[in-house]
Amino acid sequence: MTLPSSAERKPRRKGRRGVPTPSDDRLLRLAFFHPRYWALWLVLGSLRLVVMMPQRVRMACGAVVGAIAWRAAPERRRIVFRNLELCFPEWSTAERRQLARENFRSLGIAVIELGMGWWMSDRDLDGLFEVEGREHLEDVRRSGRGALLLTCHMTSLEVGGRMLARVAPFRALYREDRNPVVSTMLRRSRRARVEDVIANNDMRGMVRALRDGALIWYAPDQNITARRGGIFAPFFGIPAATTPAAARLARSTGCLILPYYPVRMPDGRYRLVIEPPLEDFPGEDMVEATARINATIERWVRAHPEQYFWVHKRFKKRPRGEPKVY
Repeated sequence: MTLPSSAERKPRRKGRRGVPTPSDDRLLRLAFFHPRYWALWLVLGSLRLVVMMPQRVRMACGAVVGAIAWRAAPERRRIVFRNLELCFPEWSTAERRQLARENFRSLGIAVIELGMGWWMSDRDLDGLFEVEGREHLEDVRRSGRGALLLTCHMTSLEVGGRMLARVAPFRALYREDRNPVVSTMLRRSRRARVEDVIANNDMRGMVRALRDGALIWYAPDQNITARRGGIFAPFFGIPAATTPAAARLARSTGCLILPYYPVRMPDGRYRLVIEPPLEDFPGEDMVEATARINATIERWVRAHPEQYFWVHKRFKKRPRGEPKVY
């Protein structure tokens, strides 16, 4: 069997600003039976079986996945070491190495949590988490104002989003994954669980939704180039290329910024921590406002450093004249 050509694989029509429609999913699935995806289907089938097991078994399986990744992914391990060296220079090498191992364990568990977000029943999921600060979310909803649900890339992000959807309807930003199988699975799961999806480059769509009083899930803690609007704001004291979109959206729509993040607890349960909306945001200075966003995320990461997505090259883009760090 041959894969469709690149032209055939292109969706024939698009939804809002590039968000694929369900018919696009059907077109892509024609290619999924090709042998190049058989190994992935085997992994997904195994993941589906693990999701059916008790939570303690799921966590143990995730720890095994993390241990395998620790040995099998030296380049990712190097990135984690470098990020920890930059962000925790006061720590000893042994301390950073121990945190790196714990982080890979958390990443392995995140793979299992991805399947939990896709396939776990609402009833089983509801028994696994608690919400801290629910009153802040309810206050925002009663206000009728739109809000950005500001979060970051903690390793339990995907299952945390599924849990948040059990608390309040919201819209999720969407970006195509390079792997079409994973991309389709993510898209279908999010469409089934959230109020709507918005392409991450669809600023007009976000503005309309926020002016209509919608809640939009938003995680801005990844490297972004100047060409895509990035500016440098401190993160762990290091200039980090960051999108100022939160400040711009707040200024243009009057939306609130409601910070929240998921935490995996030692017993395998979860806590969604919802904080009060940022006050007097964005102010007059876009860089200062973006620095406030980064400072909020940094506070969460310092509290739970083993659960942050350190495998990302957060400091890849450097200010003019500064040397590369990776």
